Amino acid sequence: MASKIIGCAQSTLGKLCALQKPVVFNAKVAAEVAKQVYVKEGMAFPTGAQFAEAQKTLQQSLKLNQLKNLTFTDVAKGGVVLAEIYTFFLIGEIVGRRNLIGYNVKSEETHDH
Repeated sequence: MASKIIGCAQSTLGKLCALQKPVVFNAKVAAEVAKQVYVKEGMAFPTGAQFAEAQKTLQQSLKLNQLKNLTFTDVAKGGVVLAEIYTFFLIGEIVGRRNLIGYNVKSEETHDH
């Protein structure tokens, strides 16, 4: 009995060892390709000045001060657009299910056991 367990463990270990070589090889190939793309494209990590510039541009594009000046009609228009988007999502779900309510699931009685 113990020999069967040891044989099974060795068999599983052997399978894992057999998988290790291709996984490691593919990981090394992917890393080398990524390195070559990084060098060829002239990529570099952003500097602190670039981060500051990106943050400044983001703040200018958001214009958070304008959110304080929203009127009720602006919020209502936004709500209507949001409702339209949600409605199109729901219609897509119905089309995808090919059913108006829920999914077509067969009951246990129809399955052969």
